[in-house]
Amino acid sequence: MMPASVSVIMPAYNSAATIDLAISSIAAQAEPGVEIIVIDDGSMDDTTQRARAHGSGVRVITQANAGPQAARNAGLKVATGEFIAFLDADDIWLPGKLRAQVQALQANPNAVAAYCQWHNWHAGPDGVHQPPIELMGHQVDERIDKSGSGHLYTRLLLDCVMLTTTVVLRKRVAQKVGLFDPDLRVGEDYDYWLRLAREGEILKLAAVGALYRITDDSASRRPHAINYELVVVRRALSRWGMIGPDGSSADIAAMKRRLSSLRMSHANLHLLRGDPGVALREYLGLIGDSPLRPRLWWNTAKALIKTGVARVPGL
Repeated sequence: MMPASVSVIMPAYNSAATIDLAISSIAAQAEPGVEIIVIDDGSMDDTTQRARAHGSGVRVITQANAGPQAARNAGLKVATGEFIAFLDADDIWLPGKLRAQVQALQANPNAVAAYCQWHNWHAGPDGVHQPPIELMGHQVDERIDKSGSGHLYTRLLLDCVMLTTTVVLRKRVAQKVGLFDPDLRVGEDYDYWLRLAREGEILKLAAVGALYRITDDSASRRPHAINYELVVVRRALSRWGMIGPDGSSADIAAMKRRLSSLRMSHANLHLLRGDPGVALREYLGLIGDSPLRPRLWWNTAKALIKTGVARVPGL
């Protein structure tokens, strides 16, 4: 069998309601030589059956539930394409997206990857995610957004500007970067893009190329005991510092604000719908760094009331 030109890796967990649309959006790309690799990550519905119903062009791998990072790793290990693309089973691509990215990479041999803009896809009043007609009717082209392209390491330190569903990279580069970190339950993609950015320039297409489904129960919107995004940024700083491979440097003041913002977001999420003890400890740490921020004191008081001093370990 001839190797595919593009391998599309799709992790799926209980995705029976959305996977048909996701796979169909790949088929609609009209890009020859595409292999679709669906990794069913321990689904308890008929995700596997629905994926297999799309025919021999879809390869299905099943595994015990281990998270999207492990599912993507399983796909990376068997991918045969010259290019690797990612699409989550609840998102969709817009027409022409894949071809535009492949053509952009072929025209720019020094670039290691390409991503594009995306549309945050919210449900309507009826709770249904209807693809916006005004976007679905347009073909994505390979025009480059120069302001979002280049050596992105220092930019990524300050903001995760790349979304997994929008990324296409060269397989030879993926082999060099390695696998997604299996210990990161959230932020494994952010960690990967920072590592990828150390390998060379990344292109950004100017067009919107994907719909990113927004749901309240997504892993990135749930509170976690570990501040994974902060872990990712601190690890990158420890490994490479604030200097990019092109010699550019992240602004020190902006970096401090970034770290503080990640801590604040983690605390706020726990205050709203997580562990108030986690929120309280984070707020107290932030007060130590910025004692003159009234909002911090107000949130600390709310976390203290929610928690109860006697139940806060270490206080």
